[in-house]
Amino acid sequence: MAQEKSFSEAFHDFSEKHSRFAISASYALGEGEPVVMTAGPTVKNGSIMVPNDARWHIGSISKSFTSTLVMRLVEKGQLDLDAPIERYLSRYSDQMHSDWKAVSLRNLLSHTARMPSNAPGRITEETFDDEAFEGRRTVLAAMWDKPLKGEIGRFEYSNTGYVLAGLIIEEVTGQTWEDAIRTEIAQPFGLSSLGFGAPQETDAPRGHKSTFGFKSPVEPQELVSDNPKWMGPAGTIHLSMADLARWGQLHTSACSGHQPEFLTQESCQIMQSPVSSDYGLGWVIQNSDKTGQVVWHNGSNTMWYAMLILVPDRNLVVATATNVFKPERIDELTQNLIALVPKK
Repeated sequence: MAQEKSFSEAFHDFSEKHSRFAISASYALGEGEPVVMTAGPTVKNGSIMVPNDARWHIGSISKSFTSTLVMRLVEKGQLDLDAPIERYLSRYSDQMHSDWKAVSLRNLLSHTARMPSNAPGRITEETFDDEAFEGRRTVLAAMWDKPLKGEIGRFEYSNTGYVLAGLIIEEVTGQTWEDAIRTEIAQPFGLSSLGFGAPQETDAPRGHKSTFGFKSPVEPQELVSDNPKWMGPAGTIHLSMADLARWGQLHTSACSGHQPEFLTQESCQIMQSPVSSDYGLGWVIQNSDKTGQVVWHNGSNTMWYAMLILVPDRNLVVATATNVFKPERIDELTQNLIALVPKK
């Protein structure tokens, strides 16, 4: 119990030091119930404290959800990781440059497809309030008639590639990406807190924008409380910290062969095998002197920051989040907390 207290004390000390904003941390060992700790106000220096079951925006950790959804469709025979994407986008084929037609889902999910990092600013501005389904098609149609730059296979982080993967999911399933995430992942695997955009609850933390270095909260009903809805496959999911830890547990268990109804061991291990620059399919895979292999992703819409780390050798998942863009602060906290999680 001394080690568990040390985890708690480390979190408490950190939250006291950075008390103007909210912060939450969770960990899970094996199939055990996630332990969650939360501190701080819903808005900077506010009086309403954030509860343990609050929902947090996780930004690009959403990419692990999109990649998982693709792998589930691969297992069902509806998608092929290495087929040219033209196979799934035939009704748009006459609009697309041959460069776009030739890339594969493996390229898209590993950021090796030469896709632009983001949509041009003008297109993003013009479509910012578009609904997700139509917005994806409008944005991509404004881009995919142009050649791609660079060499296929070279790592270049791309939100656009994940938006395109989301569109392919929609074409194959006949559902919006959002509905497919709900029906294929959230509902069957008990992630009941999962939603999209800035969380709406009164006691949910508000993201904070930065204006000339000053941080101010953004209410969830404001248009600028998140990226445009069409960016969903690249990063608009929110969920509770317990459910974020459970998401990590599903992957840890699947990669050990114990969760075949979620993903087969082969599919899970494909996701967690580097393709280029330590990036697999929706996950970063690296080795640490202290913990061995770590599998992780972080995420932010510039108003939040979240981190999820899996430590396979310890069957451990650790997640952290805050409602302000402070990556170095949270990354350091996460690494410190990993060492303090009780051993099984």
